[in-house]
Amino acid sequence: MNKIFTIIALAVATTSCMKLEVKPDGIIGDTVDAGKEAYKSIKRSRNGEEERNFSHKISYNSAISNAVNIANCKKEMMEVISVFELTVSKILTESSEIVGEDERRSVQCTVKAVVRKST
Repeated sequence: MNKIFTIIALAVATTSCMKLEVKPDGIIGDTVDAGKEAYKSIKRSRNGEEERNFSHKISYNSAISNAVNIANCKKEMMEVISVFELTVSKILTESSEIVGEDERRSVQCTVKAVVRKST
């Protein structure tokens, strides 16, 4: 049990932000999950990687399908990420949606990814 608290203490000390939510009915499972996330964060930091959220928005093109509009948004977002000299090593979550109505529609895409500086 001391090892788990040591891992959590190290994670809090070495990362800028950590959220730990412990529910009374799952305290052991939640503690183990928090330890795993802390370990992953420390390991990524040592490899020069970090988790970041990216979001991008483009105008909706009504001449093409929703799928193509979403693909174009993701493609542009990846190009923007590369401009910042970052390489995506793993995509953790991604989402996209078409917002607005008629002429004011746009495509919003978001990704949470593990990135590292390009060499």
